[in-house]
Amino acid sequence: MREFTSTLLVSLLAALVGFAGFNALVDPFGVTGAPTIPGLTTRETRLLEDGGRVNVGDRLARGGDRSILLGSSRTVDGFPSAPSGWPGDIHNAGMRGTNMFELGRAMALGSRSADLRCVVIGLDLDEFGTHSKAKATYWLSALTDGNRAFSLARVALSPNTFAASVQMLADNIGGSTPRTPWAEVYEAGAQLARYEGGTRGIYGYYLGYRYDPDRLDYFERTLATLTSEGVQVIGFIHPLHAWREEAMFRAGRADDYLTLRSELTELFAQYAPQNPIDACGPGGGAVLWDFSGFQDVATTAAPQADQTLPHPTFYEPSHYLPHVGQSMLDRMQNSDGVRSSDTSAFGQRITPDNLQTSTTALLARRAAWLDTDDGAHATALLDAVIATDPDPELSMPHYLNRDDWRGLDDALGEITPRGIRSER
Repeated sequence: MREFTSTLLVSLLAALVGFAGFNALVDPFGVTGAPTIPGLTTRETRLLEDGGRVNVGDRLARGGDRSILLGSSRTVDGFPSAPSGWPGDIHNAGMRGTNMFELGRAMALGSRSADLRCVVIGLDLDEFGTHSKAKATYWLSALTDGNRAFSLARVALSPNTFAASVQMLADNIGGSTPRTPWAEVYEAGAQLARYEGGTRGIYGYYLGYRYDPDRLDYFERTLATLTSEGVQVIGFIHPLHAWREEAMFRAGRADDYLTLRSELTELFAQYAPQNPIDACGPGGGAVLWDFSGFQDVATTAAPQADQTLPHPTFYEPSHYLPHVGQSMLDRMQNSDGVRSSDTSAFGQRITPDNLQTSTTALLARRAAWLDTDDGAHATALLDAVIATDPDPELSMPHYLNRDDWRGLDDALGEITPRGIRSER
């Protein structure tokens, strides 16, 4: 009996080691540094599986980046993977489907590196809703505890990793590639169908949206710690195509949007007087830019029914193209020579002094767009959707609990002191 038990335990241990070794060797999330196996692991087709949390967490835990770019799928798809022209370079660490819970932990983890000087983070209503706090692979990643060694062990032993490993091998052997959100040529009508379908869906989403003020407090605690240690935080409100923004207004979420915009303005102004060690752009320790609100990029008319060439700025109403994101980074540095207060330019730095003026301009832009053919098209579509009295897209709310706050405080406590103190 003892020999049988020993044999069974040895067999189980060998299977476990083999399982972990297979995952570590294939390395679908790009974290172990395993050598490339020609024909099997050459193409890293699963690097952003489940939004890229494992890869992003590992990169942040290793440190070394001077600037990181955080946000949701709008950041992943809306900026180049390697943006250009940023002082000291910037790493795109966006994660699909993320929210302020995960983003706060990412900010804290990245700031453990003494090299980090700037955090650039995309914000909108999605980051502050009551929907799910984290995706499945968040719990595998270093975002949870900041411990890269433990994260690698969790990743190696995870069935999720095994599934991604098998799929990556199949992709390499079979020649398939991951889906990309845009193409060089579309079938006639495909883009318009994507705009119309996306607008219908997002209307239901906004009907069921619930704002969570605790998410803003969670962000403030992170913002306060980073800026007090000399890390400049540059926030920006994502552009959304006018069709999606109008769906937000028609679903009754304009007040939520404008309130969040106002609260973010006050919050960033509160920490702007902090002294960044090495600022990446003008405006102090905390700077807020607004690229939303029916600006020119977003009011470029939706694709025509017979259009085959790509839309010049958005591949569908929720996601802008990488050249738009690059323009945003250039603007946030003010490198184009345009004054940040210029309301005619794409993007405006908003402060308590110009908040009301910028809001008035935003509403005027919406009114002007509604008078266009494109505005009429979107209005007719939304009128038809509203006439069907659709059900709100509801999900069980997920609120921050004591463990979430304690985990954030522990993560912020690991930030490398930089010897900077506020002048406030």
